[in-house]
Formats: sequence, structure tokens, C-alpha cells
Amino acid sequence: MRLLHSALLLTVTLPAFAQTDGPCQVTAVASGDRLTCRLAERSVDVRLRGIEAPRADEPYAQASLDNLRRLAEGRSATLVLPREEAAGAISAAVWVEPADCPGCGHTLDVGRAQLAVGMARWRVCDPQGEEERAQYNFEEQEAKARKVGLWQPLRTP
Repeated sequence: MRLLHSALLLTVTLPAFAQTDGPCQVTAVASGDRLTCRLAERSVDVRLRGIEAPRADEPYAQASLDNLRRLAEGRSATLVLPREEAAGAISAAVWVEPADCPGCGHTLDVGRAQLAVGMARWRVCDPQGEEERAQYNFEEQEAKARKVGLWQPLRTP
């Protein structure tokens, strides 16, 4: 009984968006790993869990931003296992409907898609389930093997 009471208390005190997957509308993309989602009556900043995209002054930053915009901006999405971070932001996996599969539902993990084309690095320190960790690791290793995006050989002038 004590365990049930503790679980109920924890459920009541957590923010609603941190408890379950939830629908949102992607309204803006700030970088290759950050976007803004409209949840009901408010907008929240979302960091894509499990990836780190190049910063503005690094190679491939613009390409990473452009790719995430192509994948997610203006689309309805599902925030998967959102977690609250500092300053009201959240981290989550963000799933959208693939452009080439209308009617398929939210089946594309945009963070994993960024890794697959070499537009981000896997952020190993983020909390992820075993299956998601394996998928993200695989996508990064494949991008490295194919030498795409961030993993292309450096050109010397």
C-alpha cells in the first residue's frame, strides 16, 4: 500500500508533459537538435534526446538545421518520453509522419534520422532505453561507415 501511495504522489507532482507521450505541433526549428513545439495552449523548447548537432560556428551546422527543418517544421508530432530540463525546456524523442508516407502516422524519429544522414552525433550521456540506445548507436556507426555529413573526410586546401 505504501508503494501505491508513493506512486500516486509522484504522478500528481510531475508536470503533465513529463508523464506520457504527447501530441504537439512543431512551430520552429532553432538548430539541428532543438525545436519549438506547441502543446495545447503553450509553446515549449525541445532538445532532441540522444543527439547533439553542430553549433552555429561549426561545420555542417546550417546543413543540420536545414535537414531538421525539412523533417519536422510545421508538422504534427509526438513527444516520446519527454523529460523536464532547466529553464522550462524539455528533452524528448520527436516522431513525425514521414513526408513520403502520408497516412502512416508518426513513425519517423527525427533525432535518429539526423544521425542516419550524419547531421548529428549520438549523445551517449542522455537517458535512453536499451532499444533506443542500440538504434542511435547503429545509425551513427552507419553514417561513419558511409562517410556522410559530419563523417566526411576533411578537405585540405
